[in-house]
Amino acid sequence: MTMNIVFSTTRQWNPGDEFILMGCMNLLSEHMGDFNPIIFNRNPQTRRARKVDIIKMIDNKLGKDFIEKFLDNSVKDRAPMDYADMVVFAGSPEWRGRRTRKLYDSILEFNLPTVFLGIGTSGPFSFNDEHFSPEEQKVFREAQLITTRDKNTLEGLQPLKAQHLPCPALFSSKRTKIVKNVKRIALMYGTNSAVASNNVSEKTYQYMMEVYNRILADFGAEYEIEFVSHYIDELSPFKRDFPNQPVRYSYDAKDYLDVYDRYDLVIGYRVHGIGISASLGIPGIMLSHDERSVTVKGFEAELVNIGTDYSIFKENIKATISNIEAKSTALQKHKDETREKYLSLFREHIKM
Repeated sequence: MTMNIVFSTTRQWNPGDEFILMGCMNLLSEHMGDFNPIIFNRNPQTRRARKVDIIKMIDNKLGKDFIEKFLDNSVKDRAPMDYADMVVFAGSPEWRGRRTRKLYDSILEFNLPTVFLGIGTSGPFSFNDEHFSPEEQKVFREAQLITTRDKNTLEGLQPLKAQHLPCPALFSSKRTKIVKNVKRIALMYGTNSAVASNNVSEKTYQYMMEVYNRILADFGAEYEIEFVSHYIDELSPFKRDFPNQPVRYSYDAKDYLDVYDRYDLVIGYRVHGIGISASLGIPGIMLSHDERSVTVKGFEAELVNIGTDYSIFKENIKATISNIEAKSTALQKHKDETREKYLSLFREHIKM
């Protein structure tokens, strides 16, 4: 019988979440074969947790209609999750809290086996009543497997038996390549004017504008340079900031497998833009702007802190270009070794 697996993720919100989902599904497919993927969609436009809670408290026609007419093709609040055989939390920072309440309640109601893959956080926390509800604590204690993509999460979940491994986005692509030389470079564009959680700070934005313009001046004659955007709010500001430069964007996260495959080196601030590129075999340089940036260490990427003098950044780029084949080859080896670590844990812990 084909299993129904519910994945906690976002759809049409942050492509990075979907890159992680793709990696989780690819890994699990290697372990268990075919399954039916179902999503618990945490897109804040779709699952407005706070507003739903308020409406539930008000017994009126608007509230009833609002809750019952959830039309997204994903797990619904009112319908039972009796069809599910397993729940997988597919990375990203939002793996607990009000928006996921339905999921935790359903796991306990139907005694569903649960796996957490590549979960991360933006800061320290503790596994206690202050940070976790009783339901969340019970689910975590009974989980078949927990892997974290950063040490803050690993330490925060003590005394649970979690494992620290690179983010599953490393497996978002089934294909890979060895980059032998650099012909085309991608720069990830971001802006401080996008919506929260898809924007960058003013400091990061200004630094990117400075270094990207200098990269275009210093490397543009020798290499083809293009920009990549992940979120629609970035398109209008990009036309103002770089009116004569090409930018690649798609509404569909899966298209970024082909987008990033165009390049031989990727530079930017989005953790999982670096991650999907690493999965393809393409080395990356991360503009480190918050605590989540350490995730790219699992992608064998270089980190450059926001504010780093451009002369140092430039030398980093030149060194990466001159060693691109060795870096790409090491990345492939790292991906193969990490895959075996995941599959070994699956064989040991995931019961079907």
